Parts: sequence; structure tokens; C-alpha cells
Amino acid sequence: MPEIDFRNVRATYQSWGEGPPLLLLHSGGGSGAQWSRIAKTLAPERLSIAPDLLGFGATGSWPEAGALTHDLQADLVAQVIAVNTDRPVDVVGHSYGGATAVRLAMNHRDRVRSLVLIEPILANLLREADDVLFPESIAVAKEFIANVEQGKPALGWEIFLDSRNGPGTWARISDEQRGQFVARADSARDAFLSNLANVTSFADCRSLDVPMTIVCGAKTSAPDRRTTELLKDCVVGATYVVIAGAGHMSPLTHSADVTSIVREHLQRVDAV
Repeated sequence: MPEIDFRNVRATYQSWGEGPPLLLLHSGGGSGAQWSRIAKTLAPERLSIAPDLLGFGATGSWPEAGALTHDLQADLVAQVIAVNTDRPVDVVGHSYGGATAVRLAMNHRDRVRSLVLIEPILANLLREADDVLFPESIAVAKEFIANVEQGKPALGWEIFLDSRNGPGTWARISDEQRGQFVARADSARDAFLSNLANVTSFADCRSLDVPMTIVCGAKTSAPDRRTTELLKDCVVGATYVVIAGAGHMSPLTHSADVTSIVREHLQRVDAV
């Protein structure tokens, strides 16, 4: 697995295929491996690059506790891009990775050609809109953080995984997998803190002058759906797609649909 040094932290990424570069940013609790099925399908036409974000997968955690931000994640991603290509890349970001994708486009505009955002975690939009769903949108993060700080990381992971993947998810995974999740609970806590500290605003989103597709699962949570709707209404010219039958984890549960959406997005961008 290729790796880079990011400010004295070992950071890893995977790549598949060849052709114009496509960057894939994973959800919280996951890693770049989340994208393997989609990337392999696209391999004949695209070089897909999927980093493990700070504190996830085989990438080290940010050494200063509580100081992780999506801006740091974006700086890491920009370095991964620079190592692999001197061209602007198309970026697909899911959930936690979607929030990082937005900061990447804001802070490293020269690195980004277009965006596909799959239910990005942008709770500040709900807060700014004074939406009644804002408290619900941050409830799981707060519960996870509280449980880790109270020495109950397994309970924190159970609440999170069941909320994102369906009730009983934690009970169904193996003891080994549970142990792996528990071992990185401190890093995950810092990632949740970075979500709560993410101040991406409507003005920030309106400033994103790149082609954008926003994706939502028809069966996702009410806060995640509302966030995509607010983003759609904010970004002029954005394409909005709803995946029938999908929840929040559509890149894993509906990979064929997501692959088709990404292909159609890239065709639109290429045609401009």
C-alpha cells in the first residue's frame, strides 16, 4: 500500500486502474477500502485513488488530541493528489469524507475539477438554517464522544454503527472486528469532534465554483436528507440525485447505483 509522510504522520492510500484521476474519500469509521468495489468497476477508465484519512485505516492519528479538523484532512488529501498527479481531480466524498471534500475544494481549489457529495456531514448548515433537525444531527456524535470519555467505547460504536448501518449491525460483526473498532475509539472521537467543529457555511458552499452532484439515499435519516436539500438549494446548478431504497451507506449497499451516478457526473463534466 503506498504511503506518504504528512507532517510526521504516516498516511496510506490505495489506487486502482488507470486514466484521468478520481479521488474517493471514505465515511467515518471506514477507510479507503470502502471504495474497492466501485474503483475496480471504474478501473478500465479511471485511476481511482482512495486515501485513509487521519485516524482511519492504516493512517496514523493526528498527534494532538482534540485538534483534528477537516481542514487538516483536506491538506492531507491535497498532498496525496500532488504525489499522484499534477492535474485537478474529480472528487467523490461520502459522509465524513464529503465534509473533507468541501474543505478541499475551498482550500485547494487548484486541485479539484468537480465534486460528487454523498450525504456530506455538514451539520452547521442545519444550525445556520435554524432547522429543527439540528439537535438530532449531532446527537450520535455527542453520544459517541461521551461514551468514549466514560470508558465505554464499545457502546459508542454500537450506537454509531447501528444508526448508520441499521439496528443490530454491531451485534452481527465478529469479535475481532469489534476489537478493531474499540482500538481506534480515541481517533474516532477526534473525528467526531472535527465534525462538530466544522463551520462550513452556506456562503462557503456557494463559493464552490466547480460542477457538483449531490447524492442522497431515499431511506436515509431525516437530518442527512435535509442537509443534502439545503446544499442543493444553496449551490446554483448542482445536480441532485436520490437513490431509491438506499440509506446513508449507499456506496456499500448500492455500489452499482453510485457507480452509475459517478459515471454520469463525469460525462457531464467532460462535456463542458
